[in-house]
Amino acid sequence: MTIAADIDSPATDTDPTAHPVYREFARFADEVLAPRAVEVDRTEVPRSHIDGLRELGYHRLFVPEQYGGLKVPPRVVNAVNNLLFGVDPSTATIVTQHGAPVLPAVTAGTDEALALLPGLATGELIGGAGMGHVRGWPKRRGTVATRVAGGYRIDGTIGWHSGWGLTDIIWLGAVDEQREDFVFGIGYLGDPAISGRVLPLTAVFGSRTAELTLDGYFLPDALVSEVVAVEEYRRRDGTRVQELQRAKHLNPDVADTELAAIAPAGPYGLARAALDDALRISGDDAHLIALSAELESVVVTPLPDPRWRAALNELAVRATTAAVVAAGGAALLDSDIAQVRARAAQFLQVRGLAPSVRAAHYAAYTR
Repeated sequence: MTIAADIDSPATDTDPTAHPVYREFARFADEVLAPRAVEVDRTEVPRSHIDGLRELGYHRLFVPEQYGGLKVPPRVVNAVNNLLFGVDPSTATIVTQHGAPVLPAVTAGTDEALALLPGLATGELIGGAGMGHVRGWPKRRGTVATRVAGGYRIDGTIGWHSGWGLTDIIWLGAVDEQREDFVFGIGYLGDPAISGRVLPLTAVFGSRTAELTLDGYFLPDALVSEVVAVEEYRRRDGTRVQELQRAKHLNPDVADTELAAIAPAGPYGLARAALDDALRISGDDAHLIALSAELESVVVTPLPDPRWRAALNELAVRATTAAVVAAGGAALLDSDIAQVRARAAQFLQVRGLAPSVRAAHYAAYTR
């Protein structure tokens, strides 16, 4: 079954989980993802999970309608991604990054870049990201971009890319050290100039997060999405500019204020699932009810970037830890989902860690 037949069904403003698209993914999560989530965390996300989401039309949620995408209310898409994080953090870590090359392809605007979009919509091509490492330059050199005829030669290391072995194309970043520019574009992971090594993570290990080595990879001008001065990029880093631009491409009729009020996916999904489990175990414990209310309050009350992200990530840690407490010693067994979620909440603390985000985390933890 696919979700195509349900795209015109309205979502309520107050409960996106009532939308038929959400309900279809909830069924899949309950029947397919949840039973194997602990196993997947220890091993790897199977291709069958990606194929199942593809059959439902999940990958179409990231692509503009004119290129084969599905026009679904942003709150519903966000709710689906949070659902996946709560049920199976490793799978969610991979698939929620599928849209990373979409806006760069639209921004590049070339025939070669735009030709990728229908494949991304169908899931024939699986997208991912590998650009956050450029933040460390010049203290840490990751990937270096050297201008050559018709594009750039990329050499060096991308420290983190989730989905190695499943993903086909990547939104990548490198540094043109001569011009002090960041160069962003779309790369093909099947190219022999790119190799990968899965990292021994203690959280979301199943996400196949790998260190990539690029040895003379050629990035053609047709797939370059942006060349931006380092200082200019750093001024906007840690904000949700890119995320909101992507949402606007998908839903141009949606007000900017509505998009800005949608919390980043991941921490809420982990926290909500953990607290639901804790409440089932402990009953109507007043402290858990208060923590649950705090979570809902923070989600619907946008804070300035990057404080909102830090506040949500902190709540994910507190909520998943509370679920461990509720389950007691059993939560530490490698067969229990509570310890999977608690470690995944730690993973969120280093995701997208711009200097301003790091500072917001420190501030949150030293109140």
